[in-house]
Amino acid sequence: MKMTPWRHAALMTTCLVALATPAYAQDQVSLVFRQFDPPTETAGLQEAINAWNASNPNIQVRMETMAGGDTLAQLAREVPAGAGPDIQHMAFVWTRDLARSNLLLELGPLIEAEAPGAGIDDFLALELATLDDKIYGMPWSADTFAMAYRPDLLEAAGVALPDTWEELATAAEALSVGNGQFGLCFPAGSSPDSGMWTLVNYYLWSNGATLVDETSPGTWEVVATAEDIAGAMTYFNNFFASGSAPESLITVNSWGDPELIGGLGRGDCAITFFPPQTFRAAQAQSEMPLLTGLIPAGSEKRISHLGGRALGINPNTKHPEEAWAFVRYLLSPETFKTYNQYPAQNSVLDALDFPENEQGFVQMLPLAQTFERYISSPIAVSSMTGLINREFGAVFSGQRSPEEASQVVLDELQTLLQRGKS
Repeated sequence: MKMTPWRHAALMTTCLVALATPAYAQDQVSLVFRQFDPPTETAGLQEAINAWNASNPNIQVRMETMAGGDTLAQLAREVPAGAGPDIQHMAFVWTRDLARSNLLLELGPLIEAEAPGAGIDDFLALELATLDDKIYGMPWSADTFAMAYRPDLLEAAGVALPDTWEELATAAEALSVGNGQFGLCFPAGSSPDSGMWTLVNYYLWSNGATLVDETSPGTWEVVATAEDIAGAMTYFNNFFASGSAPESLITVNSWGDPELIGGLGRGDCAITFFPPQTFRAAQAQSEMPLLTGLIPAGSEKRISHLGGRALGINPNTKHPEEAWAFVRYLLSPETFKTYNQYPAQNSVLDALDFPENEQGFVQMLPLAQTFERYISSPIAVSSMTGLINREFGAVFSGQRSPEEASQVVLDELQTLLQRGKS
């Protein structure tokens, strides 16, 4: 489906998606491409690489897989020793740190050599691939969240798909019919990595608030108010207070938890929020069709977070031009025809067709924003995440009131900010 209303002009020239064998590859070159997704998600990627190898006999690529948790440490050992893969698959948020440590090749000269003056505004999340105005990674795949729901349950209850946070609360009550069916399910656990962090930021951002911000160049401040945070705590706690969400979710931390994935398929939950791969897992387990829709809008806008992966080149590679040619191929529509991900390039996203039940993701991607604001702040994102999840969990479990917990959040954010500045 063409998403022409928001389509951006493709400022990057066709050099970045050209598929022809480069003229400079005279003798056979062997490249290693390292990625970290599990084998269950990479069959289409291997198919794309096989197609490249068949069409490019002088540039042969071998894919190797390493667990994401081991990748950064391995690169830190390999690259300073002159080793490592030619092309590296990276999380968006890794790129700057790898660049600061001189573990990535600057890509600007390769881009400029093939297309002098070419723009790259066609790519999502490019700010996370840039350090000191130099590009060290190409955004490759993108993901965000969408509302996932059982259309049959909404129809049976006579409930329209909610468009705002207020409508979501009303719909969730109407969909909680007392036979084990709840209107909304979400991970409300208090562990440092709980998925609650995601929903909190969607709610705050859409209502014009954010935890911290750079209010002037080099000046960072806590800008959310106690009322902003307490309002978010009250809003989500009301799902438990009203019986619209099962209290068992107060111990669930992951969006991929079986209680959420299986709950949507069984009809225990009518509405939840999922990223693409989790939605696909839920659909595979559901006997009924599932659909996706837009994240609810707040008082100021509709927004979600933009996550995804980038591609980088090892500064040690003996074949930078050939590695760049393969990166261009991975960025192209040709790869995404078999690789079951969403591209991080607007023109490529617009050129591809996606299943009807995943249109919520297609519609949310151009509305999503990265966590760059938090990543650039003096506070470690992990510290913010742990604080938010802990204090929202304290409200859900009745240990603190929203007013008490919100003040704890503000006080600790101020402390973390001052510590980060020192």
